[in-house]
Order: sequence, then C-alpha cells, then structure tokens
Amino acid sequence: RLVQRACRQSLGRSRNRDTLLAPTPPWLSCEGETKRCQGEPAEDMRGVSPLFSRQERAPYGPMRHTHKTFGEGFPLFHSANILSVKIVSSDYGYPLNVYGTVIARDDLDRKCVYLFRRDKDNHQFITSEDNSLVLTGPKRGLAVCGSLFFEINLKVKDVHGREVKDERLSKGMLDINGITRQTSNFKYGVETGTLVSMHSTLEMNFAFVRDAVEGTVEIRILEGPVDFHGKIIATPTRVPCEIVLHDSRVNGLLTAGDDQVMRTARRVVCVSVGEMLLVTVAPEGGDELSPHTVRFASKLNGYAAENMMCGNYKMQVKVTWSIVM
Repeated sequence: RLVQRACRQSLGRSRNRDTLLAPTPPWLSCEGETKRCQGEPAEDMRGVSPLFSRQERAPYGPMRHTHKTFGEGFPLFHSANILSVKIVSSDYGYPLNVYGTVIARDDLDRKCVYLFRRDKDNHQFITSEDNSLVLTGPKRGLAVCGSLFFEINLKVKDVHGREVKDERLSKGMLDINGITRQTSNFKYGVETGTLVSMHSTLEMNFAFVRDAVEGTVEIRILEGPVDFHGKIIATPTRVPCEIVLHDSRVNGLLTAGDDQVMRTARRVVCVSVGEMLLVTVAPEGGDELSPHTVRFASKLNGYAAENMMCGNYKMQVKVTWSIVM
C-alpha cells in the first residue's frame, strides 16, 4: 500500500492545464499484493496473480507523448533496458532449436509486452551458450514504479534432429525490483537475472534506468544501396552497454521500405533525463572508417535528426522522444 500511495502521488501531480496529467494505472487500484518471484520455475504461470491477464497484449506503442508538453518537475517513471537473453546451460547440449515467448509486464498496465516470440515453425537456431535470443521488443519503454516482471516460456523443437519427450526448455519468472534500485547508495550498471528451471539455465542481462525517457530510433537511407548488411547499436552513456537494434549475422539482410526507412528488429531504448544516447551504424565489410556514431541529448518530447556518411551510404538517424508512461 505504501508503494501504491507513492505511485499515486507521483503520477497524479500536474502544474498547469497544458501539463499532461498521468492516469493511475489500473493495477494500482487492487487491494491484493502482487506475488513477486525471483527466478522461480512455474508449472502454470496463469495462477501467479489475478493482476496478470495472460492473454491480453499491451495496447500501447511508443511515442505516445512526444507532442505533449510537461511542467517543470513532472514525475517520471523508471525503466530498464533488456540487453540479452541467453540459454547458458542446457541438459540437451547444443545446438538447440528454440521457440516460445519471453514477456514483460510493467507498471503501466501489466499486460503482455513481447521481447521474444516465435512459434515452432519459426524457431531460432542456437549453437552455443554465447548465442542470445534475437529480441524484437519491447515495442515501447517499460514503466517501472514497483517491479517489472518477466515470464519465460521456451521450448525446443528437437535435439540433434530427433524429437524429445519433454520439449520444455525454460519456464518461470524473473523480476526487477524498482524500489531497491531507487536508493541513493545503489550502484547502477549491467545486472544479470538467472532462472534455473526445466532443462536449462537462462540469464537475462539488463540495465536499470532511473527517471527514464523513451527514445525511438529510425534510420532512413538517403543515398546508397537499399539493402544494408551490418550492425546497428544504441548505447546510453550513463551505463555504457550495447543495445543491438539490428545484426545481419542473426537477423539477415535489412532492406529499406518504400519510405527508405529500415525496419530494425528493435528500435526503442530508454535513457535517463540529462543522459546522451549514442547510435552507431557499422556496415559489414567496410573499412575502419565505415562505422559512424551520432550523439543525441535526451528530451522529454519532440525529436532530433542527424545525417551521416557511413561507408557507401548517406543516412539520416532520427530519435523521437517521449516520457515513459
């Protein structure tokens, strides 16, 4: 209840009519306490909490508040960047054909925000413990006031070309406690959550982001080939960590659409207010001068764009800013 009261006070303040008044998330009105698990296997995650709607997909996308203005001192949610999800050990050995889901549920609505989602016919081939799942989310900044929950439900299609009796590879929950990470003595950096369950050990690397804003990255080819083969990385400056938006070695060739915009696997990154966001584009096969990095100062709203020459390409990198709410 103390957490609920603090969130209501934080979300409910507004200084003037032009300032967005943050709505109270539906889950805050519940009297029951959310069950929190840290790396606990789950046979049936539908029974974890009545606050979780397992089937319902989160309706909100990115850039929802980019055209709105906010008063001085407007309260901000915290967030987290998910850097990688890896199967670091497996009873089946390697390689593995992995499918299933990794879902985040945040303090905005507790509905499903997919980080990884593949069916049996579209499995990912993992050759070793060093391979990360190819993440395609979150589609928006994850809002953290109390805790951020993750549901893992991964399976294997077959092992060494043979079917297995038990396809379950990893199933359970992880969480990021936002309360403990708001203390003054907390040291921010890359952290690891571990889930030991079923037939594997899974590790999720993440970085907590205090007073977060959401940056949506868009890359447009102005001149040059319409196909791109290489790597695109976003890096916050406060906690230096690579957030892979696209890697052709695992995602394949990236082709610009009719609007010349490249649809990267991921495009949303969260940074703290006052922090810089670096976006690096590195075409594969280019010389040492080909990778190019542009810097963006975080903002509560609006957007910024920078043109750059990168190998055989002239590109525009655009970041659209919004608060996480």
